Amino acid sequence: MTTSAATVIEVDGLANARDLGGITTADGRVVKSGVVVRCDNLRSLTTQGHIDLVTLVSPRTVIDLRTEPEVAHDGYVLADESITVLNFAMLPLSGISQEQIDAGACDNLIDDYMGQIEVNGDSVMMALREIASADRHPVVYHCTAGKDRTGIVTAMLLAILGVDHETIAADYHVTTANMVPIIERIRSAQVYKDNGLAAAPAWIFASDPETMLAFLDRMTAKYGSAEAWALQRGLTAEEIDSIRALLLD
Repeated sequence: MTTSAATVIEVDGLANARDLGGITTADGRVVKSGVVVRCDNLRSLTTQGHIDLVTLVSPRTVIDLRTEPEVAHDGYVLADESITVLNFAMLPLSGISQEQIDAGACDNLIDDYMGQIEVNGDSVMMALREIASADRHPVVYHCTAGKDRTGIVTAMLLAILGVDHETIAADYHVTTANMVPIIERIRSAQVYKDNGLAAAPAWIFASDPETMLAFLDRMTAKYGSAEAWALQRGLTAEEIDSIRALLLD
């Protein structure tokens, strides 16, 4: 089974933080360390966690993929005021109740993920555009769990870099071992009690590699490649070249 070479980052208060540096592309190039970091909700940072984040990552930019109600109810203030926080909202598309599924919401993560690059495609593209800009680095991006919305940005980014699908799925699967404290956090938070996520079924919180592989296969069949999708969405060829030049050794 393929394993992820991404580097786990120990930041107090976070359960699912890792640097994509170390992941290898299909042609043998390696993603640089210290450029892009994926993680769960920075709202959970402790005082020590703020110090850890600045010491270990020193981000210039944080991309928050949560929705406006999530941010309004459960936002955060970073200790380092020089960090730019950008909100590119991605709406979760899976039904968290049978009533929502009956009304047309997704009843599986693969359909949800396809919706992320279609319904929320502009937010994914804008996140990639920030990553294409050298003066934004290092970049940290996150949602609530660092699994679904963060996972889709990661998948499209790594695919653009030329990482094979099995390796992308392996990095996605790393989250599985990190979900216990995140699920506890979600199930106890008032904002998620209010919107129903706290009582969501177990499949909502899963990160099986087969799910990511199926999404990548369907995305490729429909668009040709992540690069083709990004170009169709508005990312330029120059920005794609910049992503590769900035992130790959």
